[in-house]
Amino acid sequence: MIRDEVARLKGAGFPLLPLGGADGKTPLLRSWAGAHMPLARIFAPMHRTGSRAYGVRLDGLAVIDCDCDDAGLVAHLEARFGRSPVHVKTPRGRHLYYRAAGIMPNLRGEGLPVDIKTGARSYVVGPLSQRPDGGAYCPVRGLLGKDALPLLRGASQARAAPIPSGNRHVELVKEAMRMVELVDSAEELQANLAGIRDDWCEDPATMPDSELREIAGWAWKCRLENRVYRGRDSAFPMHRMAVDALKGQPNGADAIALLVLLLDQHGHSPGKRFPLAFDAIRAAGLVNMSAARLRAARRTLEDVGLLRLAGKHRAGSRRQTFVLTRMRPDLADAERLPIRSATVQGKGGGKG
Repeated sequence: MIRDEVARLKGAGFPLLPLGGADGKTPLLRSWAGAHMPLARIFAPMHRTGSRAYGVRLDGLAVIDCDCDDAGLVAHLEARFGRSPVHVKTPRGRHLYYRAAGIMPNLRGEGLPVDIKTGARSYVVGPLSQRPDGGAYCPVRGLLGKDALPLLRGASQARAAPIPSGNRHVELVKEAMRMVELVDSAEELQANLAGIRDDWCEDPATMPDSELREIAGWAWKCRLENRVYRGRDSAFPMHRMAVDALKGQPNGADAIALLVLLLDQHGHSPGKRFPLAFDAIRAAGLVNMSAARLRAARRTLEDVGLLRLAGKHRAGSRRQTFVLTRMRPDLADAERLPIRSATVQGKGGGKG
């Protein structure tokens, strides 16, 4: 039973906290990073909310948190950091437990789907916990609190240059955007940012949790609204009204295809002017339509109010240019306004 496991780990000296919420991973108490909590303070909010989840605080511990349960990845990590006697299978991946030692490397920065979590202000969901969606944390090797944990091998003993106070917000925004699609909630993202703040930021005590909560909330909203820009590995928005307006046109499929291409190439920059050199577009392999079909598609986009002539051709000095526009749902006719793309990178726009 979950209560027996919590009591056993508490008796073995592990600092614990009650978790719950919609994701089953949110602390049920505001202040949880201080002294060890008594069992009654852990069980009471769990009982009140019907939670079957608790957290293990990582004061003196380090947990390698893998996003996927891949045997090759786990073997690679244990070859590098030492064999862990305690493995817990998570709904997405695996937790490997160690004792903390030195400064942990940033494995995300190395392109690995792995975090190393540590510190009194960090936690992981404990063994035998179960989330409301049925996701379970099942021990698959060893037993936490019984098997002696080794030091995490290979951690840096000398602290790298900290993130200066003047750059902390910007750097944490960047980290949030790198991690936001790899976490399950804004709360988990905030906890990860707290670890970065505590380990890498200059004077972390002067950066409050409220600032991290704001960054995590903003990044999570970007994810929900499909506004996370990752170069070619990203999405861009397309208004349904635009598709509806083009569906009934004789060459609607061509016009939709051209609109998608233009949004991909130019939609990130509001009001951007660009030429439409169809021969060059075809030569680059961006489309396989004839120039005549492309010109007809361009005229259709202009007719329905999705493309506007921005600059007329002047022989020998200036090419004809266009600008993307959008349709306004509150107007009877199409209103030609510059499209505002929702793609972002950090706090700025993406690169087309």
